[in-house]
Amino acid sequence: MNSPFQVSEQMLGAASQGRNLPGMVSPVRPGPNAYDTGGASKAAANTQPFNNERLAMQNAEQNALSSSPQQVSNAVGQVRAAGAQETDAQAKAQQFAAQRMSEALYANESGSALMRLNSVMQGPDKAKFINDIATGKAMAAGMSPDLGAQAASSRQYG
Repeated sequence: MNSPFQVSEQMLGAASQGRNLPGMVSPVRPGPNAYDTGGASKAAANTQPFNNERLAMQNAEQNALSSSPQQVSNAVGQVRAAGAQETDAQAKAQQFAAQRMSEALYANESGSALMRLNSVMQGPDKAKFINDIATGKAMAAGMSPDLGAQAASSRQYG
């Protein structure tokens, strides 16, 4: 079968490309619609099956494009939910440990000693208490008590 296109129609695109003028090349194929390969441009043919197939492909493509961000969002949500569950479990374990410690302190009557220590550390006798500890440490190490007092005073402002 001979080409339905004139030589000028065939050569115009090649010549424009050769002169680096791609904007001059028409995206529309030259010649009558009867020579294209699509069914949508055939007036004498039943184009419904062709159009249905084309639209089904377009539908599948668009569904795939729109589902990927949703799948990513779902995965991120699952990771966040898992992190929240882990954090919740850790918090519950820590609360359980703190509750058991407070029960043990109460059962052994150690809480009153901790409360007295806390009142000293928060009160006006804190400096004297720290000085006494530093002096005792220095004396236990066989050093002068004055070195312990000096270490305590240097830590007080540092």
